[in-house]
Amino acid sequence: MPAGLYQRSCSLARRNKSEIKGILMRSVSGRLCLLAVVLLAEGLALSLVFDASILLIRYPDSDFVWLGYAGSAAKILTVWLVALLVALGPRLSHWYEQLRLLVSSRPYMLSLGLQLGAYALLFLLSYLIFSESGRWLGSAISLPLVWLGALTLVMVLWLKALAPPQFWMRFVREEAMSIGVASFVAVLVWAFALVTQNLWDPLSAGTFNSATSLLHLLYADVVVEPEYRTLGVGDFVVEIAAVCSGYEGIGLVLIFTAFYLVIFRQDFRFPQSLLLLPLGVIAIWAFNVVRIAALIVIGAEFSPELALGGFHSLAGWIGFVLVTVGILLLAHNSDLFSRSDSRSGSPPITFRMALLIPLVVMLSATLVTSALTITVDWWYPVRVVLTACALILLWRHYRSIRFRVTWFAVAVGLLVFLLWVFLVPENPMDSAMIDESLREVPSSLLIVWLVFRTLGAVITVPLAEELAFRGYLFELTGKDETTGWRSRFPWPALLFSSVLFGLMHSFWLAGLLAGVAYGLVRCYRGNVADAFVAHATTNALLSAYVLTTGSWSLW
Repeated sequence: MPAGLYQRSCSLARRNKSEIKGILMRSVSGRLCLLAVVLLAEGLALSLVFDASILLIRYPDSDFVWLGYAGSAAKILTVWLVALLVALGPRLSHWYEQLRLLVSSRPYMLSLGLQLGAYALLFLLSYLIFSESGRWLGSAISLPLVWLGALTLVMVLWLKALAPPQFWMRFVREEAMSIGVASFVAVLVWAFALVTQNLWDPLSAGTFNSATSLLHLLYADVVVEPEYRTLGVGDFVVEIAAVCSGYEGIGLVLIFTAFYLVIFRQDFRFPQSLLLLPLGVIAIWAFNVVRIAALIVIGAEFSPELALGGFHSLAGWIGFVLVTVGILLLAHNSDLFSRSDSRSGSPPITFRMALLIPLVVMLSATLVTSALTITVDWWYPVRVVLTACALILLWRHYRSIRFRVTWFAVAVGLLVFLLWVFLVPENPMDSAMIDESLREVPSSLLIVWLVFRTLGAVITVPLAEELAFRGYLFELTGKDETTGWRSRFPWPALLFSSVLFGLMHSFWLAGLLAGVAYGLVRCYRGNVADAFVAHATTNALLSAYVLTTGSWSLW
């Protein structure tokens, strides 16, 4: 055979092999996507149709009252799954490869059909228990155990549809440490929820007394009623309830810090790094005391509406962010805690960091400006400017991203807009209050604010969020060395980013579905810019809808 013909044959064979590999890869990706959507839809259907907690009220003495805690169990399971994905970290790409090699030619539609049948049985049993529980009191059939068996069967068949049993046995055997860490985090969250129920009153008393002492340093006419836990200055008096004791912030700081130390344990010195846990608790509790005192000062000196509105609801989150960032900076820059040399200078900004920084800047600005908001966030332009500055300063890191408009991305953005308007109800009262506030300002200032509000909704918000959710989180799963981005379907990143995107929005279901849609757009061509175009389209249409209809609560 001539040399040229031989080379062309080898090239054709390599191209065919690459195409076959791509087909098999897309087949596995399609399976992952289909099964993920099926499981998500099944879970949402159960949670939306049935309210398990009603069993705790209607039948507190029945033998199936434990099913009333199904909602809490689902939350703990979600915490466990997220913790497991974080603990696996870069090994997710390894397990994806193993999964692809095992299931590329293995049929799964029979297992999926059986799983759907088992789910139909589970749905029927859920109806019988949660809707007609009274009929089964004293019955010889242990319906709750049958329900639990059906749930187990649904999950087993779903796993079998995804991969053969030997894959899961190997996964459990090799990732026992990661599974143990995730289980520890989930148990810790559950135990904390139980323990803090008995700590509310002592913490509330300590917080009340400390805030009182702090106010006495500033005012002589402090109003104090310890028996009712009311505290104030002059005519502005508030009740320091048990939920204001700071237990939520303490729990979040403890869990976040402990989880961070476990995941990145190779970077820290032990046991001295464990000192970061009590330091974080003391810091967040002290910040909560200052928060309560500041709330009373703002209410007495400036505006009761501002104090009880934005400041009250968001100052706690500002404290959590400041404390956790401070703890992490201390952990990495102190020779007492860090294994690295803290005097070596600050590291350069990497591509991954550049993907995340704009969202961090935007969220930090949002916390501060929202805390200063009563009805309308007049400080919104500051948020837009700060986020835009972060994007401009980091733009050189985004040169590998191909920004261009595609009809597919625009079409998905339109569908998400229709979905958002359908799922998110307008609040007429809030819209009327916002409209009244907007009419009170001069028209020139109103136009400037509306321009910044629209630019933020259409450009800075979608860009910062997509770089983080469909950029940073997808980038964590690994990347193609030639294109800079992973070309195959990163299903863990799709699920994880969609869940976080949903939780970031007040209407989590609409946010979750929007996150899935933007994630699929990003997977279509492996380009995060497509997700930005879809997101910007949605927000542009939503902005036009709000401006033309006056549905300000949707903005």
